[in-house]
Amino acid sequence: MRILWTALLAIPITLFLGSCSVISQQIRTESIPPIQFKTLFLEKDKYMGNTVILGGYILETQNLADKSLIKVLQVPLGFGEKPKSKDLSEGRFIISQKGFLDPEIYNKDRKITVAGTIAGTVLKKIDDYPQPYLKIKSREIYLWPKEAFYYPAPYYDPWFYPYPYYGYRHRHYPYYW
Repeated sequence: MRILWTALLAIPITLFLGSCSVISQQIRTESIPPIQFKTLFLEKDKYMGNTVILGGYILETQNLADKSLIKVLQVPLGFGEKPKSKDLSEGRFIISQKGFLDPEIYNKDRKITVAGTIAGTVLKKIDDYPQPYLKIKSREIYLWPKEAFYYPAPYYDPWFYPYPYYGYRHRHYPYYW
């Protein structure tokens, strides 16, 4: 009986956790297990051609004649493969995507998750400093929606608002004309 209940509880949990990913199931099964970015970068020859799932924040999008390049500040992925805080970054990578990607949509500081194959490294300059980037040939890209922040409206009480504002005429009721 205990085994039956365990099985009945395990099925919904497995379905729930399996459905929370933004990368398709097929590509996730083909990808290697998560590895620290520094290890992946240092041992790139060992992992060359393997599919990895990485994420981060877009730094720049550049369109060439036949492909688009997206420079990304790498950060570890959290639940649902969503990028975590920028403070946890271990480096940078470049995504190579066939076709055109609009730089107004794929703009700076947007969160992105990519599944792709490792294609080596490239050296790019940040100001005058040469910075190595891991090259990823994309198979699937997920651009996270912009996060909107809503602030609650301030509390409004016309009887206690400070003088030069809206509540003045209400405090002096018979003489507000």
